[in-house]
Amino acid sequence: MYENDKVWRQVQNYLPPQNRLTEEIMPEERFLDLSDGNRIHLDVYSPESAKATIILLHGVGGNGRLLSFLAVPLYRSGYEVICPDLPLYGYSESIGTVAYDTWVKDSLEIAGNYAEKALPLFLFGLSAGGMLAYQVACETPAIRGVLATCILDQRQRSVTEATASHPLLVRFALPVVKLISRFFPDIRIPMKWVANMKAIVNNSQLAKLLMADKRSSGAKISLAFLYTMLHPEITVEPPNFKHPFMLLHPENDRWTDVSLSRLFYDQLGGEKEIHMLAGAGHFPVEEEGLAALAQDSIAFIEKHRT
Repeated sequence: MYENDKVWRQVQNYLPPQNRLTEEIMPEERFLDLSDGNRIHLDVYSPESAKATIILLHGVGGNGRLLSFLAVPLYRSGYEVICPDLPLYGYSESIGTVAYDTWVKDSLEIAGNYAEKALPLFLFGLSAGGMLAYQVACETPAIRGVLATCILDQRQRSVTEATASHPLLVRFALPVVKLISRFFPDIRIPMKWVANMKAIVNNSQLAKLLMADKRSSGAKISLAFLYTMLHPEITVEPPNFKHPFMLLHPENDRWTDVSLSRLFYDQLGGEKEIHMLAGAGHFPVEEEGLAALAQDSIAFIEKHRT
């Protein structure tokens, strides 16, 4: 598994030293067998006497191991951190058609598994994982709070066009995808064909490394996944959302401008707060932004864990 994976080790070189994995801080790799037959790979960071559990959900350009930049400071602060590889990414094993709905159902089951423990439970979604965390929290009363680096409502055409590799792709290709996915849902295409993956990180060398990685930004997704991701089922609209919510948006995000997240965030009816990560890109590797990400996240968790 990741022991023999070179990409995440190379990514470590782009991170500040305090956010890197070390021999002393290395996750335990586990598999969780789910009711739909999928076998989910987990990176688990387990400190002694953990104060809370944080489930980190990656987006369409990552995997669980690439979230170590946030898992490390959270672990150092005394939290159990769970980083799943969602189906089609990382080292998870899936059966049948993988749609975005699969991500929702599997994440709900993962959260339910940890909700049974005595520890306070939080969800943190990065990139597309932000909306995923929101959707899971809608169905999981035990969640104490939700954190996200962005929250994109793909039901809004303006959001879809702004995050696609080209706006015209959405206008002309989406009807074709709808038709083909109905009959051939398992046809897979590289995510970078349809999403503006080159903007996933502001360091061009790191972007090339990630886009070449078939377990993260270079992964292939099914047409069923693409279509359902662009037509998510939101069971609780934002005015009725009750969980505390924190948006930690990268200041220099070249893929998903904060204005896109605010279309959804500004409608949230519950307790909420927004923080901008100075100098950070979509996949934040910049030291100032990562320091703020850890500090603000920990403050939010401490506020709501008791």
